[in-house]
Amino acid sequence: MMPFTLDDTHRNPPRVLSKGRWANADLFLFDAGCATWVIKDFSPCRALVRYSVGIFMVRRELQALERLQGIHGIAADPFRLSPFALAYRHIPGITLKEARRTGRVTPEFFERLEDTVQRMHGRGIVHLDIRYMRNILITPEGSPALLDFQSSLLLDRIPRALHRPLKAIDLSGVYKCWQKICPDTMGAQRTALLEAVAKRRSLWIFKGYPLGTRFSRR
Repeated sequence: MMPFTLDDTHRNPPRVLSKGRWANADLFLFDAGCATWVIKDFSPCRALVRYSVGIFMVRRELQALERLQGIHGIAADPFRLSPFALAYRHIPGITLKEARRTGRVTPEFFERLEDTVQRMHGRGIVHLDIRYMRNILITPEGSPALLDFQSSLLLDRIPRALHRPLKAIDLSGVYKCWQKICPDTMGAQRTALLEAVAKRRSLWIFKGYPLGTRFSRR
């Protein structure tokens, strides 16, 4: 059974966490019982986006989160709230972008993040948006957590020859952040992987997030 329903959110409106733009979901916090949940909702998007991108993104992210259950740093108990919305348990903390100048982010943090990413790969999932520091959370205990799996891919649907390069993209995201915050602590092997992926990325003609955030949907 679902921990709560859409009717519950109508009776007790959730708190706004962030507003999406154009083809991005709105994020809300909702208290149900003793737990706080994140609701990721594409319902406010225009109908064309809601019935295409919205449904697809909800299905993709839910599938990834369900496969990754039990890995430390992955949101627990995800479920589909509606065709356009999913929910999962809230992980308290601040984003790596916010924490980078607090002195709380250590090489040990990145080692644990690297381990989380490798465990994720062991379940056959690649994230593909780890370079974005807002998708990495540091919890009050100093542990890493990964957010936003709507760009993720299931490796069992990808040709095996591409598995290693896709995993390298994820790890290079970890190392890119690591290099910015704790330079000279990665070691030669991690630095070499980061440089190799950077060279391949320089050949890619498309830059930025394809759905963009320039245009408001309202």
